Amino acid sequence: MKAQIWKSRGSKEFPRKFVPKEVDLGDWERIEPLFKNLLERDLETKKQIEKWLKDLSELEACLDEEGSRRYILMTCNTTDEELEKAYLHFITEVEPKLKPYSDKLNRKYLESPARKKLDPERYLVYDRDIENDVKLFREENVPLQTEDDKLRQQYQKLCGSLTVQFDGEERTMPQMRKYLEVTDRSIRKDAWTKTSEQYLTHKDEFDTIYDKQIELRDQIAKNAGFPNYRDYIHLAKSRFDYTPEDCYAFHAAVEELIVPINRKLAQRRKENLGVDILRPWDLQVDEKGRDPLRPFETGPELEEGVHKMFSNIDPELAEQFALMRNNSLLDLESRKGKAPGGYQCGLEEVRYPFIFMNAAGTDSDVFTLLHEGGHAFHSFACREDPMTTYRNPRWNSPRWPR
Repeated sequence: MKAQIWKSRGSKEFPRKFVPKEVDLGDWERIEPLFKNLLERDLETKKQIEKWLKDLSELEACLDEEGSRRYILMTCNTTDEELEKAYLHFITEVEPKLKPYSDKLNRKYLESPARKKLDPERYLVYDRDIENDVKLFREENVPLQTEDDKLRQQYQKLCGSLTVQFDGEERTMPQMRKYLEVTDRSIRKDAWTKTSEQYLTHKDEFDTIYDKQIELRDQIAKNAGFPNYRDYIHLAKSRFDYTPEDCYAFHAAVEELIVPINRKLAQRRKENLGVDILRPWDLQVDEKGRDPLRPFETGPELEEGVHKMFSNIDPELAEQFALMRNNSLLDLESRKGKAPGGYQCGLEEVRYPFIFMNAAGTDSDVFTLLHEGGHAFHSFACREDPMTTYRNPRWNSPRWPR
């Protein structure tokens, strides 16, 4: 059963009814007729618009999964030129062409007289999202967003290539984290210094990517009528329940109430460690001198331990996590060439989650997997919903291009 989901396309549980089974979802000439079909339909009755929404959601799910598969494979191995080529093809040849169609479909939905016949409570959130999409969309931003996506991929590839020689082996940046927890201060300092030096060696490359992204994102925001990218992306991420001003108020509260506590904790740490000055390499070690926690050594050990934790919480969670383990829906260990960070990404057609992370044997890795597992369980909980929007909240998706 291992890797079954990766070897197959489509879903027996949720079979396609609109998108052809054998269509190449990386070939725009095969995809475009599906968008045209949706654009040309009448949406006069409740039955018509409900069928239209189901077909649109199916198309979105198929394309989302196609892009997600390419994204996952690319981030799991940024050194593979074919995987990189496949991902770049999708974000440069497919997504830029589907975005204008997505906007036209959004407008068609909003203008449909049959929309008033839908259950207002069921479609409240969907309507709000679509109205927001229309408000933000600018065709001149499509090529800018593509360039931004390409720069993000360059950043991931650069980070994935970084290693240092330490403790007799070539190690990735995530693998170096555990050395910041050892009780020997000289080892911690050496680990932090060598890691920092590796990043500094590529400073100009990182700065170039960052500067280009700032320029692009600033222009994207201005094209959409916003004074800055912060205000634009706040709405683009569907953050309707609080404002940037609320964030400032929260920051002020943290500065007033939390920062003084952290300063006291830092002073206590300095005293317990017996150092004159608290350095960056002193922040992860146990301040009482206890050996660092090493709950696992390998990815399978991490999987097994977390599976036991979920089993003790709820059998259903354990069953869902076991499904992910048995179907190669976990890629946990750090290795050379792997993109940085961690994420949970939905495979929207088969309606299963995938978890990506860079575990290196630390206690914090366990919490990372528990965190991403929470997102995965959300995916399982809502996989029966026929609408893609309600299965995958936008703040949790690295991909869908609206």
